[in-house]
Amino acid sequence: MASVQTSTATATQIPHILIADSESLMCELLEIRFEDEGFRTTVVKNAADAMKQDLPTFSLALIDLMDQTFNGLRLIECIKSKPETVGLPIIMMTSKASEDTIVEALDLGADDFISKPFSTRELIARVRSVIRRRRMTNARRVANVLRFNDLTLDMAAGTAFLDGMELSLSHTEFKLLALFLRNRNHFYDRAQIRAEVWDNDSDISDRAVDTGISRLRKKLCDYGRNLVNRKGFGYGFVE
Repeated sequence: MASVQTSTATATQIPHILIADSESLMCELLEIRFEDEGFRTTVVKNAADAMKQDLPTFSLALIDLMDQTFNGLRLIECIKSKPETVGLPIIMMTSKASEDTIVEALDLGADDFISKPFSTRELIARVRSVIRRRRMTNARRVANVLRFNDLTLDMAAGTAFLDGMELSLSHTEFKLLALFLRNRNHFYDRAQIRAEVWDNDSDISDRAVDTGISRLRKKLCDYGRNLVNRKGFGYGFVE
């Protein structure tokens, strides 16, 4: 039973499950059960074919250990080693559920593990749970990310990127950029900036504020032009 590929937008509405298992009967059973529950499925019989799929479009990968040279563990390792697929949720399933196998799968990045034989009802419940947790995590992460075109600031990770390249910012420069990106088109005088960035440190002079912003502006390259000083209003990041 082949699934019809649709757009990424549709995939975000209907969970799309990748099933990687060499057992044909198991694949057929899982296809039927998942599609009865409103999921889309794509089935592959080996790890190599799994890697040929457009993995970032899937909601979750259900991977069997598979008794092959390129087995399920190595597939998980490959998926988690690539930036574009590191966030793909994975549940491993196998009839050879030794403690070492379980530990290795989880260490490699699997989100959950289920031993064969299993109840398809339990498996589907686990799949829903993993997808729900990942969506909540992603939602929290998005809330912590500030973006302006190709300029990205990840508040949780403390990193900034410009055109995909990480910017080397000091702690003060990072806080300045966060202040301006979070409040675009809003202007702050030096006293307000000291209060927000330096916690009203009395040892910080107006000149130190100007110097910090000047250094930040240079590191922002073309976007430095967006960080302006408007007479009578102060500094602001203008769109």
